[in-house]
Amino acid sequence: MSIFIGGAWPYANGSLHIGHLSSLLPGDVLARYFRLKGEKVLYVSGSDCNGTPIAIKAKQEGVTPKDIADKYHQEFEQCFKRLGFTYDCYTRTDTTLHHEVVQEVFLELLKTGNLYLKEEEQCYCNTCKQFPPDRFVEGICPHCRSQARGDQCDYCS
Repeated sequence: MSIFIGGAWPYANGSLHIGHLSSLLPGDVLARYFRLKGEKVLYVSGSDCNGTPIAIKAKQEGVTPKDIADKYHQEFEQCFKRLGFTYDCYTRTDTTLHHEVVQEVFLELLKTGNLYLKEEEQCYCNTCKQFPPDRFVEGICPHCRSQARGDQCDYCS
């Protein structure tokens, strides 16, 4: 029997804390347990190097999101090594292989009708000249028509 254990993928936007470790430790315990029983185990995880938390940290520090992701991914790898975690593969979400595999899964789900395409209008910040992360969008609710803030998002203000 082969056992796959997929650990959580912490955002590479700051140092690890006890919350990260408490969510990752059970996977390591299971991997060790099944290996001791002689089972074939594949225990994987990695740094989430995409998304809002990294974009925010990069903006705060005046560097690129890649700089932030690189810094914390390296820190995570060193930390897990010092703690003795037994990952078979600790990778990152911004690798070419990760993108290819995720795209294959996405396209298969689309082909089988488990996902669908839909066009959505998005907020655009005229100050940032970009689409702000969702958590920074304030505006008119399409359902209750609550008050808008204007054409500037909380991300740049």
